Amino acid sequence: MSSVEGVLFATAGGAATDGNYSVTFSLYKDELGGNPLWAEGPILIAVKSGQWHHQLGSKSALSATVLNGASLWLGMQIASDPELPRKPLASTIFAVRAAIADGLECTGCVGAAQIDSKFLAGFAKSSDLSPVATSGEFKDLKGGPDLAAYAKTAALAAVATSGNYGDIKNAPDLNAYAKVSALAAIAQSGSYKDIKDGPVVSDVAKTGEYGDLLNKPVLPQLGKACGTNLVMAGIKADGSYQCAASAIAPDLIDEISNNLIFNQFVDSKAGTVDNAIPDGSGAGKSDSLDFPDIGSAQAIWINVALANSDVSKVKIELYGPNMATPYVLYNGEKAGTGFSVAFNKDTALSTGDMNKDWIGKNIKGTWSITVKDPIKNQAGANDGKFSWDVTIQTLSSKKIQVKGSVIVDNDLTVGGNLNVASVNNSILKPFTYRWGRSQGHDNNHGWPMGNSGDYSLGIAPSAWSNGGVIASASADKELWRMTFVNGGRAEVGGALINQVIPQYSDSNMSEHYFFMFRIQNSTLSSINWAPTYWFSCGGNWSDHSSATINGANTWSSSSACYAGNCPAANPTFAVPANRVSTVMFAISSSVGWAPANFYHRLVLLAFTKGSLKLPAGLKYVDDIDTATGGWEQ
Repeated sequence: MSSVEGVLFATAGGAATDGNYSVTFSLYKDELGGNPLWAEGPILIAVKSGQWHHQLGSKSALSATVLNGASLWLGMQIASDPELPRKPLASTIFAVRAAIADGLECTGCVGAAQIDSKFLAGFAKSSDLSPVATSGEFKDLKGGPDLAAYAKTAALAAVATSGNYGDIKNAPDLNAYAKVSALAAIAQSGSYKDIKDGPVVSDVAKTGEYGDLLNKPVLPQLGKACGTNLVMAGIKADGSYQCAASAIAPDLIDEISNNLIFNQFVDSKAGTVDNAIPDGSGAGKSDSLDFPDIGSAQAIWINVALANSDVSKVKIELYGPNMATPYVLYNGEKAGTGFSVAFNKDTALSTGDMNKDWIGKNIKGTWSITVKDPIKNQAGANDGKFSWDVTIQTLSSKKIQVKGSVIVDNDLTVGGNLNVASVNNSILKPFTYRWGRSQGHDNNHGWPMGNSGDYSLGIAPSAWSNGGVIASASADKELWRMTFVNGGRAEVGGALINQVIPQYSDSNMSEHYFFMFRIQNSTLSSINWAPTYWFSCGGNWSDHSSATINGANTWSSSSACYAGNCPAANPTFAVPANRVSTVMFAISSSVGWAPANFYHRLVLLAFTKGSLKLPAGLKYVDDIDTATGGWEQ
């Protein structure tokens, strides 16, 4: 075996971390290349402060053949890292015992038997020697000192042995430091008495009294206020408020309320629906509407739904209130057979600037539109149709919309009407229909209330009872409010009235029940509603049942109906686009039946399941308490 030692450095510089490392040793005859003559490992060696040592041959024996070379190079590999550069071995490693010398024949040689034992008395036997006596290895020394805490002289910096300041590397710059002899006395004593030119302490520092304070601050003038639409931006030197206009725009309430409160609204006014477009007419088809006074416009646009065999030949002109020259909404910019667009919103005008003319202004007044198709290419007189409306967005100073839940901890005072559109509480839910009743002739006293029609839609009870009246009603909404004094809710189906009336024999003595549905169409197209219902009537006594939409007759009965043979009806109501329409049912009692002179008459209006569920685009509204105008509203 032969001892080797060395120092292991980390890749970043400095001694490797203390610990056990897996090492493989190899011997080569050359510094570079070639296969190892001998290898040993991997074995664990201890490294401390970078230093290590090992006995070559302690695991794999070293043969004399390997060691008998002229020079050897030692290779060392740490774990799986590449082998480190090879180092030459010193000549002392070849001081090995030549085993072949024991086999030499010798004549006249002096052996152990020829040596007097007394001569050897002063020598120690090899077997009696400690391992260190023959190896000279520090590791074989028993009880030797632990040198782990010591550094080798070669590893020390020059200043460690010289003690000279000049040998210090990266010495500090002492120019930024003051010598003790140059310091003021207070720097060493810390005594207040050593301060030169000490401060003069003010009275307030001694008393703590506000009255001793110099240059007192000006306090705000409490109780003051800024004017209307002003907010406090600061405090002036004299304590008065510095006021400025609010930096919050009036239409920012939705942003600052997290989209819960709104004061911007969109309102529309529709023109006539499905206007026929004359084919090959230069004058075209015109339609007009009166836009109400609802405030100043923040945005304005015109919705137009148009169908034509070739829209690239169509021209659309629009006149606002008191305008002599029209806007050209459209002048053949599209191809196809129809379109539905919002001019001045998602589609630019062909010519004109509506924003410049109307933003910030009230658009109240008459608006008219003209659609022209100058090319004659149809056999008939017309080529398609159009519907339109005027829509504006306004910033309201009279109402707000709250889209979240409102929680009121104390009293809620309502100064005007409370209109409830939809609530979970069934008591407050709006009605889907209103109804009223008109009784006919009293056999002893004649017609009630002087036969006045004020309580039966403007039609005298005698006309309803046996005058053969069908599909008739006044458009006066005040008379509606006098007739439809009751309300109900039915959104799927149900029997709105199913009652048998006993009476004496009198053909005049019928009863009529009136039912009204207010239905809103929020689209730009007409939508059909076709309910199925059972009904009563007394046709052969001139007591008819009937139904209207916006005052126009849609359905009426002509035959008689008894309790067991009342038929079912299924008319279709065409609900116009973009408006609220009124559907009314006038239901008469049936022809009486009974022995002698005591009769029974049935009054029935029952909608089948699903009949009162409106199609998409339609919804019930309960606005009779505030509605104005005639059949058009």
